[in-house]
Order: sequence, then structure tokens, then C-alpha cells
Amino acid sequence: MSQKRRAPDSPVAERPTPAKRPSIQDPRHPGVHRFRGCSHISSYRVMGKLGEGTFGLVTKAQDTRNNQLVALKQFTVTNEKEGFPITALREIKYLKQLRHPNVIPLLEMVVEKPTRSKDGQKRGSIMMVTPYMHHDLSGLLENPSVQFSERQIKCYLQQLLKGIQYLHGNNILHRDIKAANLLINNKGILQIADFGLARRFDEPPPKPGSGGGVAFRQYTGNVVTRWYRAPELCLGERNYTTSVDIWGVGCVFAEMKKGRPILPGNTDTHQIELIFQLCGPPNERTMPGWEKLPDARLVRSFGNCQRTLEAQFNVLGSSGVALLSDLLKLDPRTRVNAMDALDHEYFRVEPLPAKPAELPAFEDSHELDRRKRAGQKPLPPAPAGGTVGVGPSADWSGHMGEPMPYHMNGNGRHVRPAPPPPERRPAWMKDTRETRDVRVPPPMDGGMRGPPDHRRGGVIKGDKDKTDTYIPSYRNDGGRPPPRDDPRDWREDRRHDRPRDDSRGGRPGGGIGGDRNRERDPRDRERDREQRERDRERERAREWRR
Repeated sequence: MSQKRRAPDSPVAERPTPAKRPSIQDPRHPGVHRFRGCSHISSYRVMGKLGEGTFGLVTKAQDTRNNQLVALKQFTVTNEKEGFPITALREIKYLKQLRHPNVIPLLEMVVEKPTRSKDGQKRGSIMMVTPYMHHDLSGLLENPSVQFSERQIKCYLQQLLKGIQYLHGNNILHRDIKAANLLINNKGILQIADFGLARRFDEPPPKPGSGGGVAFRQYTGNVVTRWYRAPELCLGERNYTTSVDIWGVGCVFAEMKKGRPILPGNTDTHQIELIFQLCGPPNERTMPGWEKLPDARLVRSFGNCQRTLEAQFNVLGSSGVALLSDLLKLDPRTRVNAMDALDHEYFRVEPLPAKPAELPAFEDSHELDRRKRAGQKPLPPAPAGGTVGVGPSADWSGHMGEPMPYHMNGNGRHVRPAPPPPERRPAWMKDTRETRDVRVPPPMDGGMRGPPDHRRGGVIKGDKDKTDTYIPSYRNDGGRPPPRDDPRDWREDRRHDRPRDDSRGGRPGGGIGGDRNRERDPRDRERDREQRERDRERERAREWRR
């Protein structure tokens, strides 16, 4: 049966071939970023390290295809069983969806083929490629040669609020707003980075005049770096809203004016104390329902402290103090949202916010430069977030040995270097004279263990190439060892009462059966069992014939 040939002008005939790669812009959805796949690390020339942390490494690189400067954030998988970090998956997911001038864009992903590491395992690398930003706000503030003007502070704060408004308008909580996660280039553009703790929220986006709204569900409580953590989070609230990001914006606003973090708490309790010393003690007027929060017990004798916010920041003027007070309200329901903050009088009074192009250029300043400036208190570690780990402990002292890394640093807590692993040797190399505490897990059903098993793992001395391959069972079988292949009763077997190197009877390597090959294949044992069954059948047949 002949088939019709398609006309040359058929729409199907004009489809692109599979070899044609998709374009960056999807014509069906203008503005949506599409990816061509992953590039190889050979497409980039690495120029230097920007930061390092538990998540991996951040390096400065140049794209050899177009000479663009980029930042490569490498994710290291230290444990193959744990898989790819969930914080990295979150960050990649949201950065692929978001597109705003004040949110760091994801240019592409880069892969590096697995190479054999020092421990003999093959590990590959996956990297995020983002534009290179000359500064992060934390490093810029700590640069002694940099002084922010009022117009510059307003410009950066305005850009930050625009980025936050975009995130909240798309139902995304950042959950780690801090100065180290705000990137700035020498063109004056500020961009929000590090979405490792970000997540989508179910409530409607904030509306003008409605604050952060009301939460419908519970979220992970251990989020946001401690110095930028809202009071409701410090007291254990899990029904939180976009107000937790707004509190971080207020902390950054005040930090730009003071030049240092304003609430550097050493512990969770100390953090709450600093918050109430700045904003006043909680009561039913300033923070309704605070006594019902899970960790309200941490509030000890803070009721005597006086509010000092206006006195500390009177240099901001009346409008600046009013905006800061709205951003740092104790009650999350009345805390201002990003939309209302952008419409605040502070941005309409002199001096007006500078335009990004009017801002001066500075020498590159990243948080990694803390290592060059000793004597400064480092930031506390950011929480790992979700189910991946825990955040900073309550006894963190604020004097850690290693400073926080570059802006992409929120994927886990800092830990001290682990001690070197113990020397590993195969079983046949171990000294049998070493006293070992041979313990086995308890029975699964809580019963008593049976008598010592003569087939416990070990080495038959005199035959080092023959290792005991028996794996004991940890179930309770009525106090008896696992079944044997031969019909003898376990009470009659006394071999386990003698050491394995007993030379009784002149046999090398042990007494009864000392030279038996213990590396028998399980299939051989199965064949022996089948042979015994056949012998029994023949014996029954002979008796039946008689």
C-alpha cells in the first residue's frame, strides 16, 4: 500500500530538525528565560577564589566565548548517598523562574566531569553561573575607604524594596535577607542573591495597606541568619508571612547608616534581648499574642528595657526614623510591606535617592575580605533550612575561626575542621592481639542474645587470605545461634571455647576443621544441601522396597 508524500509546503515539513537548539526567548511566553543545556568548565577561565563554605566554592571566572566576567558557584557533594543538596535545587529552581533587575540572574549551569579524588572516589561538579558583581553590601560597608551618603543609602534601599516587592508578588519568601546576600556592581545596581532558603508561600501576595497579611500554614522555623531574624521567629513562630523578609530589610537599612550590624546577638536569647532593647518590650499593644509563642519563656526580665530606636537613629531625620520604625515593628501583622515602604515619604524628601549611574565605583569588596581585616566579629552561620540540617546553635559565641564566605554562603553552618580519619586496614592486616570490644546490635524484638557464635567474623590465623565471610543475624531465635548446615546440635560444638590459633592435634591454623576453606561459595552450600536431600530420598526408597 503506497503512502502519500507530504507536500513541501506542509507545516510539519518546516519543523526544525532535532539538532537545532532552542532559542533563549520562548516566542509563546515573551520574557521567560530558556536554557540551552549545560556548558563545560573548559568554556571558562578561572581567575581566582571569591569565597568558600560548606556548600562548596565560589570563583571569579571569564567566559572565553564572550569575555564576560562571571561568578561560578560550585556545589560539592561530599556524601554520594545524600545526593545533590536540596538548597542548591531550590536556588536553581527559583532563579530559573525569576527575572528582575534587582534579582541576580542565573546565566547557565556548568558541569565538570567526574575526576578521581584523594580517597579514590570519582566526583563531578555542578556550578551555577551568575554575573560577576564587584561587591556585596557587607564587604562594602566594612571597607574603611567607603562612606555611604544619604542619597546612596536611599538608592540601595529603594532597589532592595523593589526586588522584595517582586519576590513577594510572585509568592516567594527569601528567608535570608542580609547584607552579605545583597550584591552591588560598579554601575550602582543592587541584586538579591542566595535563594538556598527561599520557598513559595500559599497565602495571597501582600496588598497596599494590609501589611504582611496572615499565614494559613506552618513553615520551617529555623530560617534567616540570627542577626537579621524577626522577633516572631526568635520566639518560635512557624505561621509567619512575608514580614520576616521585611524585618531583614529594616536591619539592612539601619546597618547602611551605622556601618555595622545593629543586632549582633551571640545566642538566641541574647538576640531577643537586643531586639527588645531597640524596639521596646513586647506587650499586647506592640506584639499581640507573644506570650502564646513556643519560646516566649526566653523573654526573662526584658520588661524593664526602654525603646531606643529613635535615639539611636535620629540622624536619619523624622521620615527616615518613621520608615525604620515601620520596617522594625514587633507585630508582624502591622509591619509595613514592600509596596507601602516604596511609597513612603522618606523617598520623596530631600535629599532624593541617587540614580544608580550616579553612584561612585569602588574597589572590589566582598565578605571574603574579612580575612584581610582582623579584629572584626564575623557573621553567624546561616541556617541550612528545611530538612537538610540545623542552623546556628544557641551556644554560638560569635567568635568563630573562619569568616563567612562570599555572598553565596547560606547553605549550611560552619564547622571546625574534622580530625583526620583513622587508618583503615583490611582485616587480614589487623593484629589479632589487639583487644577489640566486639559488640553486636541488640535483637530487633528486644529478646536475649544466644550463646557466643563460633562463626563470628574474624581471621583464621595461619591462613590470612581466607577471611570469614559469615554475617550474623540479629534477630532473636529463642537464644540459639543461626541454623547450621550439618545436623549436629549446637550444645555439642565446643569449638568456640578454644582460640582459633589453637594447634590441637598438630593441625596448622586451629583445631577441628582449622584448615577448612571458609570462603565457600553459597552455591556450594546449596548444592551440599540438595545432595543430602537426594540421599535421604534414596534411603526412603530402599526402605519402601524392603
